[in-house]
Amino acid sequence: MILPNVALAYDPDGYVESTRPKPGGAAGLMGRQVAGQAFLNAYLSHGHWETLAAVVRARAEAEPLVEFCKRHPSSIPKRRRLKIIEEAAFLLGSNPDESIRVLHAPCPPSARYAWARHSRSAKPFAISGITHTLSTPTAMAALGDLVVAPFESYDALICTSRAVVQTVRAVADAMADYLRERFGGEPKLKARLELIPLGVDVERFRPATAKERENSRQRFRITNDEVAVLCVGRLSHHAKAHPYPVFHAVEEAARRTGKRVHLAFAGWASNRAVMSQYQASAKLFAPSVRVSFLNGQDAQVRATVWAAADLFVSLPDNVQETFGLVVTEAMASGLPVVASDWNGYRDLIVDGETGFLVPTQLVRNANVGSTSRLLFGGVNYDHFLAECSQATVVDLAAAAEAMTRLVADEPLRRQLGAAGRNRAVVEFSWQSVIGKYERLWKEQAEELDRHRGIVPKGPVVYPPVEQSFAAYPTTWLDDHSRVWTGLEAVRRLPAFLKLPLTNLEAQRRCSDSEVLASLLNSAVDSRTVGEISNALVQRGIAPETAAATVAWLLKYGLLVTSAGE
Repeated sequence: MILPNVALAYDPDGYVESTRPKPGGAAGLMGRQVAGQAFLNAYLSHGHWETLAAVVRARAEAEPLVEFCKRHPSSIPKRRRLKIIEEAAFLLGSNPDESIRVLHAPCPPSARYAWARHSRSAKPFAISGITHTLSTPTAMAALGDLVVAPFESYDALICTSRAVVQTVRAVADAMADYLRERFGGEPKLKARLELIPLGVDVERFRPATAKERENSRQRFRITNDEVAVLCVGRLSHHAKAHPYPVFHAVEEAARRTGKRVHLAFAGWASNRAVMSQYQASAKLFAPSVRVSFLNGQDAQVRATVWAAADLFVSLPDNVQETFGLVVTEAMASGLPVVASDWNGYRDLIVDGETGFLVPTQLVRNANVGSTSRLLFGGVNYDHFLAECSQATVVDLAAAAEAMTRLVADEPLRRQLGAAGRNRAVVEFSWQSVIGKYERLWKEQAEELDRHRGIVPKGPVVYPPVEQSFAAYPTTWLDDHSRVWTGLEAVRRLPAFLKLPLTNLEAQRRCSDSEVLASLLNSAVDSRTVGEISNALVQRGIAPETAAATVAWLLKYGLLVTSAGE
């Protein structure tokens, strides 16, 4: 398979794991960053590329990528190299490398890319991006932009689950309906929606050996007679998963089976108050279960805690969730999973074969007006998520039944865990997922080729000066307008080139004094603007640079538009 050259739209916020919150943001690791770093590691490991191109806002933003590539095993082959391209050069078409066919972003593709591409006629490229959380106003606006901005059929939004595909279509269709009612026509989503899950490193996440299990359980003080139930992730009752269904399920399992159950949260809370609430709730709702809270921001904890567990639980009830990366990590680790039948989770678990899906319900009309309150200042994002969570029901009886079955039946745990491991290797290994990305990018490049020759008209959001400000000047000069050399223009030229006041934006035009002097000497007799511009083009100067040069000469009277001046 011959693959196109792909550039990554690189922003450290999308590819670097960080426990430092942004101002006003939540503390702790963010799932999209974990997924972004895992993707980058997998693309370096399994991607079929020789030059990794990265498009960055500023070169300083590429420093984490440079260091990551230096340390990565893929840097050993000498044929591979990293190329940094500044975004302005790429989007304006001034980047000399015309081989890049696809620009991939770690988020839904930015409308800026589509508008930039729409404004130029050379070096076209396809755009791809991936969904993570869709519930923020910013993410929803990006989905609406897929209809409004000039995205094309050779662009793609990678959706990590079937539920995400349906959400994207619902939002895009709502925008299309509005545009149709307002302006007529047939507006629609042109970009393709591609269903590709997040991947998991099946070498890093794997079933533990007997020795690894023993060491891990000793480290985390889990006794041999305890059934260890593991939950990994951010502890947020309003924005991730309310813990009550988990507490209820493990308490019922311990009561019904008579077994000792140890519930371990390997997570982190945004503040001490939240952590205190979790601890107090554990004592109240799961008094028969030993509950421990481990520092999930410690990389060593996250790497070793899987070996101590007998089963994994994740019961989200929040619209902020879209996929469930920890579920694939649990499956790859050979653990059976009890999970909510919620958005992308239902694409991961095969109910009764690799774990159990717990039904969920949303109460109709319980969230009337919530999105309007979010958009227009009635509530902030955290309160919006809390409102939605409080209207979402995780089936408590089903959760307790699933937990009880797995706590009671060790052979069943092994059976479901082995099946989950096999499913993770076949369906979600990064090697398989990267192959899906590369096939998509190849198809995008082929679709792009079929659209070659279609010349964009310019950025509709800010039409060219000639169109936007057409009514401003008294007259417009064109290629047929006649000009002459101004009085003593050649003698005066060096002063205008030297003085900063008159040599503004010199990079936009020809500033070679010899070329300009020769041009002025040739225009002593009347010449057209087109003839002077062509003379510059013949010297290897770009047409737009030539036009700007003629305008500069006219601005300072070195060329004039009437013989009397």
